[in-house]
Amino acid sequence: MCSSDLDASGNSWVFGGGGKDKNGSSGSLNGLWRYNPATREWTWMAGSDVINQAGSYGTLGTGSTANIPGGRENSISWTDTLGDLWLFGGNGYDKSGSQGYLNDLWRYDPATGEWTWMAGSDVRYQTGTYGTKGTGSTVNIPGGRGNSISWTDASGKLWRSGGDGTEIH
Repeated sequence: MCSSDLDASGNSWVFGGGGKDKNGSSGSLNGLWRYNPATREWTWMAGSDVINQAGSYGTLGTGSTANIPGGRENSISWTDTLGDLWLFGGNGYDKSGSQGYLNDLWRYDPATGEWTWMAGSDVRYQTGTYGTKGTGSTVNIPGGRGNSISWTDASGKLWRSGGDGTEIH
């Protein structure tokens, strides 16, 4: 399973998932691909061509072409109104190459080709910080998880529900 979303130009974006790498080995991928339906062409945009890669987080809030989420499966993704792609969590590889449920939040800017680690931890199996129900806070963050469902509403807000994760690990 992988994360996929459409941008304003109608291109499909796919990140990671479980599958086979260039050598035919099976595992978690961290490649970012764009598919243009008008030309019927796939373009490999970022990430590795081999499985089970650790994340390269860089500095929180700072974009870089050297940043890349680790290989993962069962994450959620969406695009915002500016055309940036967003990725949250999944079962994958943290900064040290350890596998587990993740709660990292990433943004990819197609114009610059840079990933930015936006929130969450760079290590696996983090518990959530819940705060007060119905009240947003910069310290609130869901715990590590995979297999969530997500959608965006008419105003562009992301909604996420459920999943397997740290709270039940």
